Amino acid sequence: MNDFLKLDFNERSDQLSEIARASEFSDLWRYPERLSLEQKIATMNSLTPSQVLCTNGGDEAIMILMRIIKETSSLILPLPAFSQYTWGNESWQLNSQLISARSNLTIDLDATLAAVKRTPGAITVITRPNNPTGESIEWNKLVKLIETSKEVGGWIFLDEAYIEFSEQTLSSQASNKSNQLVSQFENLVILRTLSKAYGLAGIRLGYLIGNEKLIEEFGQRCMPFNVPQPSLQIADSALSSRNVSEMYEYCKQIKENRTILQNWLIKNGIESIKSDANFILFRVPPSQAQAIQSFLGKNGIAVRTFNRGELSGCVRVTIPYELGRLMPLLEQVLTPKLICLDMDGVLIDTSSSYDETIKATVKYFSDVEVQQQQIFELKDNGGFNNDWVLTQQLLKQDGFDISLKAVTDKFQELYLGENNDGFVANEELLINKELIADINSTRSQVAIVTGRPRNEANAGIALVGFSNVDLISLDDVDQPKPSPEGVQKLQSKYSNFSWMCGDNPDDMKAANGSNSLAIGIGKRNAKTLYQSGADIVLENINQLENWLKPVKNND
Repeated sequence: MNDFLKLDFNERSDQLSEIARASEFSDLWRYPERLSLEQKIATMNSLTPSQVLCTNGGDEAIMILMRIIKETSSLILPLPAFSQYTWGNESWQLNSQLISARSNLTIDLDATLAAVKRTPGAITVITRPNNPTGESIEWNKLVKLIETSKEVGGWIFLDEAYIEFSEQTLSSQASNKSNQLVSQFENLVILRTLSKAYGLAGIRLGYLIGNEKLIEEFGQRCMPFNVPQPSLQIADSALSSRNVSEMYEYCKQIKENRTILQNWLIKNGIESIKSDANFILFRVPPSQAQAIQSFLGKNGIAVRTFNRGELSGCVRVTIPYELGRLMPLLEQVLTPKLICLDMDGVLIDTSSSYDETIKATVKYFSDVEVQQQQIFELKDNGGFNNDWVLTQQLLKQDGFDISLKAVTDKFQELYLGENNDGFVANEELLINKELIADINSTRSQVAIVTGRPRNEANAGIALVGFSNVDLISLDDVDQPKPSPEGVQKLQSKYSNFSWMCGDNPDDMKAANGSNSLAIGIGKRNAKTLYQSGADIVLENINQLENWLKPVKNND
């Protein structure tokens, strides 16, 4: 700093703080000045500085846009749209027209054009590539929209936060093409950001380019000194020719990975929109979307899901620079190689067989009437997946010390009867015929992992009508559930890309212990199942039917 004494803005200019002296950023004592960065951006885009405004992230620009609309105009917003626009519309209580998306979640441009024609002076927001879908509307249709808006005295706010990832080009040509529209049309403002392709979301630096009068409208409403000095300096470095070249090399790799993931989704019949951004949106049943988010989160990958409106059941995945971690986990949750199913309470209703046998066995030894809730409580606490052990525990609670062999012998006598005419005769299916057919035709290996002895498990399989299923019974493991031993044996035989479906905490613990997708079954104890590690809880096994389409179609 020279001898000039700056005393006009009440800054600490003549005795710098230790932090200001030590910082790698210059002039932290001074209020920031964005003009030099705006001049640089203008030069890069063949514009004048008066056609550029730097903002505190794209969010500040959007907030100012909402204010302008509130004060001067009305909004036309085609859906689906970035949440900042829908939230801003609601928060500011704007005079607006929200244009519903088509059934495939693409923007309805015909309806948008019609709204523009009948609403003189309106401001229309277009995000290209769109967020959250990644859709890029065709160039000629964008131009038509701008022209139509101009004819009725309106203007277009074009959000290009993801333009660097566009397939139009591998260089800055795509954004330069948009810049030409700024010179061609006075009713256009374009938003860009350093948060996405430049990887600088933390500095909160966005910028607008457009007609001078429109840019002035934004400038008049933005905060003074709205962008911090460190952000301005980092942005200046980010826009160097060397860094811009690196940025486009990064985008090139993201595009290649996007193509790989997009083609995999298409191959497996998973509904998605062709993306031109650094993410892909695909749609599955809402319950499966929740399970995907949970399972990927357990494995250290965060994705975005949507649970309302036209986006219900959609999953948005940002494309990583390396696909090695993401792809195997997506394959597991969407196209498993192994589907493990508990039997009792999932495929077969045992409330009138095993549960009644438990009650009858306890009564035989103790003359005590067991209530159904007592059985639920033990199972929900975990460690009592084996009904013989559970029965013995109920007896112990009432003060009766009966050996496990004696309990088991009486239990089996009551359950099987003399010729399978005991309580076993009361068993009924919980799984419907349609799902049985789907499971029999799936390309995944299906297996039963049950606490039943092998002979009773085989009888259950025959009752269900499964074909080509493998079986892990109580007789096949050293440690029953909650140990993952049974599932892990199947994984070593088939694949680690596995699901595990069950109705009690022990099933969920076995699923998590084997890193399987944990699918809980049963509305009654949903909370307990989630607490035990379920990724999703379905009311019954038949809700799994809509999940199996990719598994059936997978080559």
